[in-house]
Amino acid sequence: MQFSLTTQSIETLNVHTLVVAAFKGRGSACELTEAAQQLDAACDKRLCEAIADEGFAGRTGEILVLHRLAGVAARRVVVLGFGERKTLDAARFVKTLTGWAAKNRAPQAALALTEVLPDGLDEVWAARTAARVVTFSSSRPVLLKTEREKTPELDSCLWVAPERNDDVARALETGRICGQALLWAKNLQELPPNICTPEYMARTARTLTQGRGAAKGLTIEVLDRKAIEKRGMGGLLAVSSGAQTDPVFIELAWRGAAAKDAPVVVVGKGITFDAGGISLKPARNMDGMKFDMSGAASALALVKAAADMKLAQNVTALVPCCENLPSGSATRPGDVITTASGKTVEVLNTDAEGRLILADALTRAADLNPAVCIDVATLTGACITALGSSMSGLFCEDAKLTEELCRAGSTSADAVWPLPMGGDYRAMLESAAADLANIGNAPQAGASVAASFLAEFAPKCPWAHLDVAGTANSMGFKKEGFARPLPLLLEWILAREPSGKNAGGKKRRTGK
Repeated sequence: MQFSLTTQSIETLNVHTLVVAAFKGRGSACELTEAAQQLDAACDKRLCEAIADEGFAGRTGEILVLHRLAGVAARRVVVLGFGERKTLDAARFVKTLTGWAAKNRAPQAALALTEVLPDGLDEVWAARTAARVVTFSSSRPVLLKTEREKTPELDSCLWVAPERNDDVARALETGRICGQALLWAKNLQELPPNICTPEYMARTARTLTQGRGAAKGLTIEVLDRKAIEKRGMGGLLAVSSGAQTDPVFIELAWRGAAAKDAPVVVVGKGITFDAGGISLKPARNMDGMKFDMSGAASALALVKAAADMKLAQNVTALVPCCENLPSGSATRPGDVITTASGKTVEVLNTDAEGRLILADALTRAADLNPAVCIDVATLTGACITALGSSMSGLFCEDAKLTEELCRAGSTSADAVWPLPMGGDYRAMLESAAADLANIGNAPQAGASVAASFLAEFAPKCPWAHLDVAGTANSMGFKKEGFARPLPLLLEWILAREPSGKNAGGKKRRTGK
């Protein structure tokens, strides 16, 4: 998909679909943006007539489709409702545009949305976010069905602006790359576990560093079982001990800054299938456990995007990958293992496996002396109980990093909610047989207890844990990957760019 900026008059754009915006006004009325008003004037008020005839009020997500308006070159005009202007935020902008993009079947479109700006955000943000959302939401899923309905996809999209702005033009390309990274992660999430094995994850990551399109500065190292044993990664070895497939440890790195610059390290949980081990999960919905590698997909996709955007930062993904299955060789409840850090862990529940492999990965992260470290994991059902599927759990004791991640969650519409850890939650991990147990001694506050476990292995730098168990994917009949929290991570890392141009700043106030 291609995105480009145009300053051509809106009524002369010869495109298949032209999207303009409206806000909800008083009562049943709607408030047209200046672009929509210009279009209405060009078609001799037929746009307003159609709005009145159809009872269109500009409510959030409301769509009015008009065909071949006289005086307008576009074959089809879509009026998209964004709700009340004064309460518009990033989440509603993303939700509304997602709803249109998912339904769109046009091969070419133009977006006249420069006036649809949440308070405090500018056109750079709007263009980048729109490109990301449209790229991600307009693509059709990769299915393994032998017969599939062939529907057209969006090939090109114009951003209609009143004047040329190079920062906005660059933002469109940044957004496209971010959208492609989301698709890459989503497609990896949705593969069945007999295809997406640990070795498949490693091969897929290797392809990013190979071929003519590979970014210079992108490197990979994959540890096999022998190398994992040599590194003393007892958590990864213990979790994988019941599976016939061997574990791997993936280290994908983008070097966009000087070698002396400390990297951003993102650790992703890569359980390609989680049956729970000896502590076997219930059969119902176990097929959804193919999504237990969602953190790994987001971590790898973040580095991919950093390389594609040629960010002036060093970014490394650390991904421990394995299956968690029951067998005669599987780790048993009551076993004591030694992690890569040298700390011993009493495994009281083999279904609390993600924290064991993350412990080894966080120990490796410490070796890299990172500037900041974030781990991403579908870690606990307790986080779903606490926050549902709208927000990811954020565990962080660094005030600055917490603020940055909350802000990025807000502006990317990939929200997080800070939750506590340490203290009494750490005390619940006391073990009579080892340095700590892998679950708490009471069935409560599971997400905070799990985060407290990870904190024992975190590097001595600003560190955050994101529990995305409720947000990474859906678990209904249509099991779907959402690639969260990748939008948040992308927004956060763009805000760290030295130039700051990718981040989007304070907006020029437009509209009334």
